Amino acid sequence: MSRRALVAVAGVLGLAGASVAHLAGSVTAGELALLAAGIVVGELLVLRLEDGSAVPLSFAVMIVLAASFEPNEYVITVLAAELTVFVLRTGARDRFTAEMLVARVAVAAATLGAYRGMQQLLDGRETVAATLATLGAVALAQLAVDLVARAVLRLGHSWTPRGRLAWLAVASSGMLMAIGLRGVDGRGDVGIWGPLLFSTPLLAAWYAFERLDAATRAYRQTIESLAMAPEFGGLVIPGHAQRVASLVVRLGEELGLPRKEIEDLEMAALLHHLGQVTLDDPEVSGRPDPQEVAGVTGRMLREIRPLAAAGDIVSGEADEPRRRLAVQVLRVASDFDDLTASGGTPWLDAIEALRSAPGFAYERRVLAALERVVSRSAGS
Repeated sequence: MSRRALVAVAGVLGLAGASVAHLAGSVTAGELALLAAGIVVGELLVLRLEDGSAVPLSFAVMIVLAASFEPNEYVITVLAAELTVFVLRTGARDRFTAEMLVARVAVAAATLGAYRGMQQLLDGRETVAATLATLGAVALAQLAVDLVARAVLRLGHSWTPRGRLAWLAVASSGMLMAIGLRGVDGRGDVGIWGPLLFSTPLLAAWYAFERLDAATRAYRQTIESLAMAPEFGGLVIPGHAQRVASLVVRLGEELGLPRKEIEDLEMAALLHHLGQVTLDDPEVSGRPDPQEVAGVTGRMLREIRPLAAAGDIVSGEADEPRRRLAVQVLRVASDFDDLTASGGTPWLDAIEALRSAPGFAYERRVLAALERVVSRSAGS
C-alpha cells in the first residue's frame, strides 16, 4: 500500500473513532482517537534529512498529548499509534524497523517525563511564561533523546543543517498545537480545532522538505551519472568511483572529520577521474599523468559553486589542515582501490604497499585509519 493510501486510511480511521466516541458522549476519547491518527500520519509524513534519515511529524503530536491528557491516556494512545505504524509499514519499502520503534518509544517517554517534571518544578503554574518554558523543555528533551537514540541504534543524524530546521518546525508547531488545544490558564483553547489549525505550518514544512529531498536526490543521481563517464569510456575500472566514495566516507568518520568535509570528500571521490574524459585517448597517448587528471578535474569542479570544495580536494590545493587531511584520504582510498580491485592485491598487502611508498607519500594516521576500517569490513 502506498504512503498516500496509508495516510488516507489513518485519517478515515481517526475520524471514524472520533465520531463513535462523540456519539457515545466521550469528548476525551474522540480527541484521543484523532490525535492517535495524527501520530500515525506523522510517522508517514516525515521531514527527510541529508543522510536519508528523517524527523517525523508525530513528535509534534506527542507534545500535544503530553500537555493535555493524563499519563495513562498518553501512554495508551502513543503505544497504540506506534504499534499500528509498525504493523502498517512491515514489508513496505520504507519499513518501520524495530530500532525505529525503540527510538520512538524513547522519545515518547522523554516527552511525558519532561512535561511532568517541568510541571512539578513550576508548581503547576499556568502563566504564559510557565507554559512556554514547559513546552520548550519538552521539545528540547525530545531532541536530546532522539540524538542519543539515533547514535546508539545507528539510525543516522538529525542535527545536520537541514535537521536543525526540521526540529525547529516540529517543536514550534507542537507547542502551538498544544496551546491551541489546552489554552493557557484555562483561557484561549479552541479544542481539537487548535491542533488541526496549527498543523498547517507543519504540513507546509513537510511539503517543502519533500521538494528539497527530490531535488537532492536528482542532484545526487546526476553526480553519480557523471562519475560513471570515465568507466563507460574504459578509462577506469568499473565501480571505482563508488567504491572510493564509500571508503572515504568511512575514513572521514573514522578520523572525525566534520560532516560537511565528509560530504565534500564523497563528491570529490565520485568525480575525481572526470577530467580524464577530456584528455587524449589513452590508447594513443598512453596512460595520463595522475596529477594532470587531478588538475583538470579540479578546475572543472571549481567552475560549479557547490562542487568547488570537492575540486580543491581533487586537485590537492588545500591550505587548511582539515582540508589537507581530506586530500590525503582521497589519495589513499583511490590508490588502495587501484591495488585491490584492479591489481587483485590482498588488502593487507595493499596497505603495506602504501606504507612503503617513497617520500612519505601517505600520512601514517590515514593509513592507520584505513587498516581499522578495512579490517572491520573484512571481519563482518
